Amino acid sequence: MQCEWDRFNGVTILADSIPDDASRFGEELATLQRECLARQGRIIWLHLPIERAHLIAIATGLGFVFHNCHPDQLTLVFTLRPGTFVPFAPTHTLGAGALVLNRCGELLTIREHGMPGYKLPGGHVELGEPIATAIEREVYEETGIHATLSSIAGFTTRYPAAFGRTDLYLICRLTAHSDQIAIQDHDEIADARWMTLSEYLQDERNAPFNRQLVAELHHRQGLHPTEPVNNQGPYRKQETFFATDWTGETTP
Repeated sequence: MQCEWDRFNGVTILADSIPDDASRFGEELATLQRECLARQGRIIWLHLPIERAHLIAIATGLGFVFHNCHPDQLTLVFTLRPGTFVPFAPTHTLGAGALVLNRCGELLTIREHGMPGYKLPGGHVELGEPIATAIEREVYEETGIHATLSSIAGFTTRYPAAFGRTDLYLICRLTAHSDQIAIQDHDEIADARWMTLSEYLQDERNAPFNRQLVAELHHRQGLHPTEPVNNQGPYRKQETFFATDWTGETTP
């Protein structure tokens, strides 16, 4: 099998070089372990494609443990020295809710099937998806309203959440560019409507946390999208949000 060394003295096995035969795989993997130990290596990374799933038991038998997985690939890791730091797998899921007020000061709300109260439109931010794209998409899918992200007004976390991870939930302010509600996702959304703030806040069928965030954040701006200087190259930032002063300008 072929492998690459990184600057942390770790070794990554190239997936294309992993043999399909279990006996050959086991022999080559054991040989690689001995060679890496002799060269003062610290970690061996093994990314097994799903078509090589029959090799998992061979790897775990040689001391590899699970690290993370994707639909078409499982990553296993073997530490060659006690106390070696292993970079952790992703620890958070990311969701976003939309705080949208129209020109009349009414709040955009949704009610999901089987739920008694109303809440903010929103949903999960998918892997690699910008926050702005995600929340604008969710608002349109759930209400048919076209809106654009203007700021992030707050966030909250919850643990444990799905798959034992921490859930990070962003409250996003959006500017509505239409008023006519036309639900796109009827499988999830039972109703969508504009409500006055007092109507929403006084309805005890709406979750207390949702009423609190609307009461405290409906008039606040928060963090605004900002384009960093010299934002180029392999470490380019996808999105940046900075606080602004009361005039709406970033403070020098």
